Amino acid sequence: MRTAALILLLALGGLPGRAALEWKTTDLRLKTEIGQEQAIAAYPFRNAGSRPVRIVALDPSCSCVSAEPDKELYAPGETGEIRVDVALTGYVGRLRRSVAVETDDPDQKYTELTLTLDIPEPVAITPRFLFWTVGDRPETKILAIALADPAKTAIGTVQCDEPGFAVRLEPGAAGRYRLLVTPAEVQKPAEATVRLHAVVGGREQVYIVYLAVKPPAA
Repeated sequence: MRTAALILLLALGGLPGRAALEWKTTDLRLKTEIGQEQAIAAYPFRNAGSRPVRIVALDPSCSCVSAEPDKELYAPGETGEIRVDVALTGYVGRLRRSVAVETDDPDQKYTELTLTLDIPEPVAITPRFLFWTVGDRPETKILAIALADPAKTAIGTVQCDEPGFAVRLEPGAAGRYRLLVTPAEVQKPAEATVRLHAVVGGREQVYIVYLAVKPPAA
């Protein structure tokens, strides 16, 4: 009976094909360099099935991500790859992005490619917020600034948008600075921002520090 059913199936058009993209990996992790503007990752695969597979669409998780296959249709046994580009400008720390791959394979219609990026912070400022309380003494407070790679990063000017706060930058050991901030008076609430200019990997960047004189807690 089973043999007869197989013969009938072959007569009606043969056994159904099996299409499946086998991925070398769908999850990558990369470490970037200071000043790097773009990260590129490649996800290789092979069509291990018995019929062609078409890449129908690629859907990145963020506007900072673009993705493209090396072509659209892959024959049985053929290899290919998806290239993923991530724009890094404005990001620091750990960044996780993904791309949804849609194919015309009914057995494997969607695959998610994930990419984790470790982006070094070129200029570390601690803390990023200073505050005083109304009625206290107008004491000087200090921010610590550390450069991850002094060879690729240079500190420029420091500007405060409120004349009621005096700011002074003091260089220390290699790649270390202190930013001293002193309010003229703390008799009423006030807010200000300090803009620290730096050149990172040949590109100018601005780092913001927030200042405030707050009313006493109720």
